Amino acid sequence: MIQSALGIIDKMRIEVFDTKDLTVPPKKTIFVQLNPEKYTMKHNVVFYEGQAIGSTSSDLQFNKIEPEEVSFDFVFDSSGVVPPGKIVEGAAGVGLSLSDITDSISPTFINPLAEVESVEKQVEDFRKAIMEYNGDQHQTPFLKLLWGGYNLSCRLKSMDIEFSLFRKDGRPIRAKAKCTFKGTVEYKLMLAEQNNQSPDLTHERIMTMNDKIPLVAESIYNNKDFYIDVAKTNNLLSFRNVTVGQKINFPPIK
Repeated sequence: MIQSALGIIDKMRIEVFDTKDLTVPPKKTIFVQLNPEKYTMKHNVVFYEGQAIGSTSSDLQFNKIEPEEVSFDFVFDSSGVVPPGKIVEGAAGVGLSLSDITDSISPTFINPLAEVESVEKQVEDFRKAIMEYNGDQHQTPFLKLLWGGYNLSCRLKSMDIEFSLFRKDGRPIRAKAKCTFKGTVEYKLMLAEQNNQSPDLTHERIMTMNDKIPLVAESIYNNKDFYIDVAKTNNLLSFRNVTVGQKINFPPIK
């Protein structure tokens, strides 16, 4: 009941990993200060655009579907009016503890004589957590965005920081980080999703002792009659003239 009243049950969180294995416990977990008001998702299909000379239209051939991109605006405020965000080591549950609730209340009691802290450290801690280069891994962190039913394995693509509401000395007490994340999946999962057994793609096979071109062609194209085309593509005098360990390309069906 107290958590519901404070609106902190379902804080958006970002789990930070050093490697692409997201099944292990995260290195850090970030609870954002304020849940985003909105987010933008982008899906993009890339085509090869072939256009004949003198024509007014192009023949679009599928190239790839790019990973999902999502953009969030994260607000940081050190005025004391807004409960603080939190970065914890390791994994953390969705719900917050009683100490978390107490911490989130305490900043609302503002001492009018005290100078308001700058928001710069909060922003820099957030930036380092999600995009700082790891010299051991030679890359930036892998991330998992979790908010309600939303779950995206991703990496940070870009961050634009906008500062506003300044102290008398010019240091900011409010900032907005506009972040774009690009989805990523583990390589084996990507291969399973893409199902590259399609006959519309070029396949390369290393022939073994029992491999015969007609049989392999049938397994790829569901039609053994394409073995002659395979032999021509590989400049074979005969489809029977294949040695163990030889690489044979099976071209896409035109």
